[in-house]
Amino acid sequence: MHQNETNFFGIVVRRQRYREKDALVTILTKEYGFRTFLVRGTQGSKSKISGSVITFSYGDYTGVVRDEGLSYLNSASNIKQFDEIIQDIELNAYATFLFDLLHSAFIDSPLTDEWYRDTFKALLYIENGFDPQIVIDIMQMHLLQVFGVQPNMDSCVVGGETEGRFDFSVVLGGIICSKHFDTDIHRLHVPERIVYFLRLFSKIGLDQIGKIEIKNNNKDMIQGAIDSIYLGSVGYYPKSKKFIDDMKTWRI
Repeated sequence: MHQNETNFFGIVVRRQRYREKDALVTILTKEYGFRTFLVRGTQGSKSKISGSVITFSYGDYTGVVRDEGLSYLNSASNIKQFDEIIQDIELNAYATFLFDLLHSAFIDSPLTDEWYRDTFKALLYIENGFDPQIVIDIMQMHLLQVFGVQPNMDSCVVGGETEGRFDFSVVLGGIICSKHFDTDIHRLHVPERIVYFLRLFSKIGLDQIGKIEIKNNNKDMIQGAIDSIYLGSVGYYPKSKKFIDDMKTWRI
């Protein structure tokens, strides 16, 4: 348990009012994972720390980090914000969903250095105008391994075939070639191009996202396939996913 004051880098995930003058602020820290901090005096107009704990702010923080119960935040410096994410309801929704997924995947431990970098990178890509759905789809496919699900995206899970027409089988845990479609009547039944993107997203890093352009109808099918994989394999989706689904109806 960390009782002494410590310095750490963090991204503000959530903020809610607590009592009359204070706030409870959840921060994704690099060193300790998700921690909820009591931040005193955030409601007053003269508060020096209030602007540093706005959701989607990030920077260097100082406080007492506890393994159990509330931690305490005392000061902040070098604070910046993901301004576009803060101001845009769609970007905000995707970033919130990413945080919720990460919280579920790493509920008992801090993110690895690689995952913390990729999370920050994902937020930067969303902030700078890249398609948030594609960013999150890539992150979701990579997160399957963290959830303990590692689908075989390289070859047919039944016969090992690496060429031909493929679909995806949630039950069998990976891609399945046309020779073995009858093995799983509940395979996703998605077009070959959707399987291609599922395989692509499971392999590429976010640095390659600038080369990807996908039509809206294909993006919807990709998301539907990922939803099926998550619900069938992980068995869980954060409530924030429903808001994203509702947003898509606004296009109609």
